[in-house]
Amino acid sequence: MSKRVFILGSTGSIGRSAVQVIGHLQEIDGKSKWEVVGLAAGNNVALLSQQAKALSVSAVASVTGDVNCADHVYVGEDAAVELLQHHAQKGDLVLAAIVGFAGVASVLAAIEIGCDIALANKEALVAAGQIVMKAAKDNGVTILPVDSEHSAIFQALAGRPLESVRSIVLTASGGSLRDKTQEEIEHATVDAVLSHPTWEMGPKVTVDSASLINKALEIVEAHWLFGAASEQIDAVIHRESLVHGLVEFRDGSIVAQLAPPDMKMPIQYALTYPHRSVGEDQRCNWQTLSSLHFEAIDQERFPAIALAKEVIKLGGTAGAIFSAANEVAVEGFLKQSLPFGSIVRIVKKTLASIEVSPALNLEAVSAADLEARSVATELIASYAGKEFA
Repeated sequence: MSKRVFILGSTGSIGRSAVQVIGHLQEIDGKSKWEVVGLAAGNNVALLSQQAKALSVSAVASVTGDVNCADHVYVGEDAAVELLQHHAQKGDLVLAAIVGFAGVASVLAAIEIGCDIALANKEALVAAGQIVMKAAKDNGVTILPVDSEHSAIFQALAGRPLESVRSIVLTASGGSLRDKTQEEIEHATVDAVLSHPTWEMGPKVTVDSASLINKALEIVEAHWLFGAASEQIDAVIHRESLVHGLVEFRDGSIVAQLAPPDMKMPIQYALTYPHRSVGEDQRCNWQTLSSLHFEAIDQERFPAIALAKEVIKLGGTAGAIFSAANEVAVEGFLKQSLPFGSIVRIVKKTLASIEVSPALNLEAVSAADLEARSVATELIASYAGKEFA
C-alpha cells in the first residue's frame, strides 16, 4: 500500500492523533509508502512547524501567523483550499479535521479534485450533507468516516444495503454532565464541562459532548453518510465507551464494533481502508471486562437529540443553521457570556427564527450559516438572564 496524504486541521486533537498514526504506519511500511504532502492548521504555527519538519512536508497552510516551515506556504482564510488546489491529485487521501463550518470549503475542494476523504469534520455533512454526498458520488470519491461512532457503523454495515437494516444505534459516553441534575446542568461551569470522563478532545467538541449536541450532530451526519431516515437512527448512553456503534438488521441480528476509546484506531482504519494494518498496542482486555452498560438518553436533561430529528425532517439549510448556532452558543459559553443550559435553547430559538431554504449550493448553505450566526449572536447579547423556551 502506498498513499499520498493531506492532513487538514493537523494541530487539533484529531490532527495530532493522525500525525501519530502516520508515524506509526511509516515505521511499519516505510516512510515512502506514507507521503504526507501537505498540512493545514489554524493559528498554532509552532506545532505546525514541528509537524512539517517531522513528516518532511513540502507544503503547509495556516489561517494566520508567520509560517516559513515548508517550500510552499499558504496563509489566510482560504489557505487550506489553496493548498489542495496547488498540490493535491486525484486519488490522494485528505483527512478533513478542521473544526466547524470553516472546514466545509476544503472538503468540497478535495472532492472536486478527486481525493478520497477521511472525514472528521461533522459540519461538512451536518451543514452541507446534500452537496457533499452528491459531489462525492459525481466525482467517484469515497467518504471514510473518522468519528468513532460512524466508523463503527461503517464497519458493522460492511457494505450491506440499507434495505437490510432496521436501526442504527450510536453510543455516547454521556459527557462530563451525564450524572448531573437538570439544575446542575443548567449552571455547569466551564471547568466542569471540560472535564470529560473518557475522551481527550478539543474544547468545542468537549462542550458538545456535555450537551449531547455532539450526538445530535452525529445523528444528522449518519443520515447523510448512510442514507438512513431519522426514525432508523438512535443513540444510547454507554459509559464504558467500548461499543462505538451497533447496527440492527431486519432479521433481528445485531452487529456491534468494539475498541478501546482511542481515536487513533478509527483514524488508522480510514487511512488504511480497505486493509487493516497492525495497530499500536492497545486492545480490549477480555479477561478483566466484566460488563457493558447501555442507558436511554434522558431527553428532558438533554433535549439536543430531538432537535437532530427535527433538522433531518426539515432538510435544506436546517443543518447549516443548527451547526452555526451551536458554534456561536458554545463560544459564548466558553467566554462565560452564556450559561451552559442555554446553549441548546439558543440553537432551538435560532432554528425557529430562520426560514429553511433548499441547500442548492455552497452559497445557499453559507448564507444560512451567516444568518444563523447573526441571529444567535443577537440572542446571546440580549440574554441578561432570560430563558429561551
